[in-house]
Amino acid sequence: MILAGAVAAQNLPALYDVTDVASDDILNVRNRPSASSTVIGTLAFDARGVEVVETQDNWGRVNVDGVSGWASMRFLSRQPDSDLPHALRFDCFGTEPFWSLEVTQGNSAIFSTPEGRSKAFRIGNVTTASGRPFPHAVLGTAPGENIALVVGREICSDGMSDNLFGHDGTVVLSGYDMQVYSGCCSVQAD
Repeated sequence: MILAGAVAAQNLPALYDVTDVASDDILNVRNRPSASSTVIGTLAFDARGVEVVETQDNWGRVNVDGVSGWASMRFLSRQPDSDLPHALRFDCFGTEPFWSLEVTQGNSAIFSTPEGRSKAFRIGNVTTASGRPFPHAVLGTAPGENIALVVGREICSDGMSDNLFGHDGTVVLSGYDMQVYSGCCSVQAD
């Protein structure tokens, strides 16, 4: 029984679609995983690409309107291949300093900062640690610079909102000098 829970946790975060909610209704997001807890947000009856970062009982932790809350898994249907290492797209980001990395597996990773630094790297596919479900890593190159991204499975806060994410990420840029950035990562819809 414990192993079954551990295996299920390895498949999250992943993207889900709201299902079986009437077109004139909404799916409530609550502050705790309980039908009697306070509603803190809602998801549209046809919401797609909702990231579930963890589950408890039959509830999934999701982000809505800048806060993290719980939605009933009864009304959420998993999108196939939407977890790492399978997800085609995912973003990583951090604060102090602010940075972002948009990753499209087997294609590109675009690293950006608010100061205007933006660089595109050619990257391969995500590789998973040998004999373990995490961490994941991907490498990339650009003229005069390399990038390495390591993604772990840890609940992560961006430090600016009340959102919680299911992956932490560390980016290492190297070339003439080396910079290391840490933050959170989130799977994205195609």
